Amino acid sequence: MINVTLEKRSEKPTFSSFKKVIEQVKKSKTVDITMPENVINTHLLTAVNAKRDLLFFWNEMLRESLLELKAEEKEKIETYIKDNPISEKIIRDLSNVIHKRSQFDKNETSRFLARTRDKLHDEKLKNYDIKNLCDEDRKINWLWCYIRKNSKKRVSLLRYKEPQKGITTEQFILKTLDLDDKYLKEKNSNTTEEKRDQIEKCLIFSPSSEEGEKMLSNHFKSEWLKNSKRSEMIKWLDSCRYNQLIWAYEHIQKKEEIKYTWTPSSTKDMKSVLVAVYDLIPESDKKKFIDRFRSTWSTKKSRNKQRGDTLEIENEVLDKLDKLAEETQSTPQDVIKKLITILDWDEILDILESE
Repeated sequence: MINVTLEKRSEKPTFSSFKKVIEQVKKSKTVDITMPENVINTHLLTAVNAKRDLLFFWNEMLRESLLELKAEEKEKIETYIKDNPISEKIIRDLSNVIHKRSQFDKNETSRFLARTRDKLHDEKLKNYDIKNLCDEDRKINWLWCYIRKNSKKRVSLLRYKEPQKGITTEQFILKTLDLDDKYLKEKNSNTTEEKRDQIEKCLIFSPSSEEGEKMLSNHFKSEWLKNSKRSEMIKWLDSCRYNQLIWAYEHIQKKEEIKYTWTPSSTKDMKSVLVAVYDLIPESDKKKFIDRFRSTWSTKKSRNKQRGDTLEIENEVLDKLDKLAEETQSTPQDVIKKLITILDWDEILDILESE
């Protein structure tokens, strides 16, 4: 029978060979297993984050007859994996078994590990129902910000209990949101596609069990359902002028939720940040926030009018003024000042004729 312990190895990888395999794994390339067994260990370490991951690899090894083992050896290894908490030692021990008892050649073993990793990741994303969670831009933006806000915090996870007499019951369990927000980093462009990719990595490398993955998915869907019924902020932004948008973005800086969003790269993106902040605000506070938000803007408009800070301008002219302000990244008031003091008509005509 095989002894499932890490034995001392005579072959030692050089620093350059170890660095090479790390780069291969990071780039999701097939690993060259002509290097020492540390390579297999490194490959598993980058793919396995929970016991369910290691068991997935083990079951795939059995299904594809990767290992040359007797029945009692298989039973002993499986018991060893199931009865011990996930650790680098267990991963190292399984790597040792693969290195010594694989029936495939080294290249095929490498392809098996890469194929199994991809299959595991696909299954995890399917458990999370990623297509449903990320099927629209607003939802992706909200989920990206929600995880950043609630990572490692206690949340109420939703589990559906098995139907009894045809009735499915809901059970809420208070648990830590065991997702690492290190995968959700702000980039220069911060497109929704980039946010979705980051969300997928965050979920893939979660230490959750299969049941935990489904509970997280239920939790996200339940939380999002509250937002999907809310469109007050979107309606306000759809009808607002550029100067309103600038004021709104400055006003929203006072909210704690802003730190979980991103720096906007365009006018459209600025609107997305405002909606994301609104979506992050607790449901019980949303009505109070939007009412105060509208009221504050109305008060500001009224005060400006009383001071003579407003001009009556036709809509067609106002549209062009907004475009000039947006393209020059300034306020409508600044554009008017520039028109009076500089009168750079060539620049102005270039902007207006670009429509």
